[in-house]
Amino acid sequence: MESLLRYFEIRLDLYDLTLAFIYFIFIYILAFTYKRIKQKKNPEYKYFILALSLKVFGGMMFAILTIFYYKGGDSMGYYHGAVCLSDEILNNPSSGIKILFSEFNPHLSMYLAPAESAYFMNVNDLDILTMIKITTVINLLGLYSYGATTVIFSAISFVGIWMAYSNLCKLYPKYSGYLMVSFFMIPSIIFWGSGVLKDTVTMSCMGWLIYCFSNIFIFKRKIIISILITIIASILIIRLKPYILYILLPCLLIWGQTNLKNLIKGSFIRIILIPLIVISIGISTFFVLQKISIGAGKYDINKLQNTLEGFQSWHGYLNNTLDQSGYSLGEIEFSPLGYLKVAPSAFNVTFFRPYLWEIRNVPTLIGAIESLLVLLFFLYLLLKLRTQFFIIIFKNKDILFMMIFSFIFGIVVGVSSYNFGALSRYKMPAQLLFVTALFLIFNIARDEKKDIAKPMNFI
Repeated sequence: MESLLRYFEIRLDLYDLTLAFIYFIFIYILAFTYKRIKQKKNPEYKYFILALSLKVFGGMMFAILTIFYYKGGDSMGYYHGAVCLSDEILNNPSSGIKILFSEFNPHLSMYLAPAESAYFMNVNDLDILTMIKITTVINLLGLYSYGATTVIFSAISFVGIWMAYSNLCKLYPKYSGYLMVSFFMIPSIIFWGSGVLKDTVTMSCMGWLIYCFSNIFIFKRKIIISILITIIASILIIRLKPYILYILLPCLLIWGQTNLKNLIKGSFIRIILIPLIVISIGISTFFVLQKISIGAGKYDINKLQNTLEGFQSWHGYLNNTLDQSGYSLGEIEFSPLGYLKVAPSAFNVTFFRPYLWEIRNVPTLIGAIESLLVLLFFLYLLLKLRTQFFIIIFKNKDILFMMIFSFIFGIVVGVSSYNFGALSRYKMPAQLLFVTALFLIFNIARDEKKDIAKPMNFI
């Protein structure tokens, strides 16, 4: 592992920490100025600095542990490739820029596929190449400092999540404190969703998509810019983790369709138009996803079963050979019926495990505490509200969207991970929306109870 650190020349020395601090101060000056402007009309911005601080803190903690604890990992490979590509851009601009804007160039193979690091995937995978390019741009801004690059990376990724949070707060202004917890205060998301990783980018893109769809279908504002951002965010997800979009896009369209009822006046017109819209959305989504998957490589819909089997096999191997924190769902038949059979176990492992007796290291400890709290909160709501729990879900289109996505995505990552460490990263999109949905159910039920208990004033 020490040789790996030396090979990649990744460090956090005085230069890195000093430059990271300087960028941190600069970003905070901008953040405080922006907060003062926005808070007058947007009360949720009182949490802006705290949320940004947690994001940057998570990124730096990830960087420190990557260097001094893990001494390896995907982030190290991305950054090393970015340093090499940055050198090429500065030393040979025409060649470097050509590589930056090309789909694949063999020059990058020697940057990210050293023989001594067998766990690295091939650099010609689109997701790795995309991460190298993104990190290259930020590394140049960060003046070749891993610390500064991490600070910039976490700050930029924060914006997408914040925009989604801010729009939800406009829908539920009384619950902004609870939404702050689910969006920015879940420890595993703070840690795994803030460093130089694919998950950081895809989480931010998911935030942008929620923001844009709510703009288009709910607030009916900023339509053009929202469409443009949707295209950019979708392209990034397609290039990094397209399976997220396979599930997220239909759920977002269902969410949008449920809001179309407010735009269509007249019950007769609704009866005619709504089914046509639903069918059109369904057909369009099918063909769009098919088109997306063609260029998705190992994430092609037609190859997805083999990819999931590969993930499961690899993480199972790590568990057996390197004593990593793995789990098993038993024998799985990779077919629709097989997924259905294992769905309850997969949902349980994603949101409610590891259990306390499955703790094997510090990251697993954090995950176990998170899972226990979510399980207790879920059971509390289920037992206290009973049928009202499900009534709220189906009556509230926002919660329904979150629950549909969380349920499907949670099952998929639960089946494919087979390792609690990998699962803690893969499940973040579902975890964020699942906890958000639970908080909304809790608050809506409480407000309904208050309304019922409110004395009637007969005058």
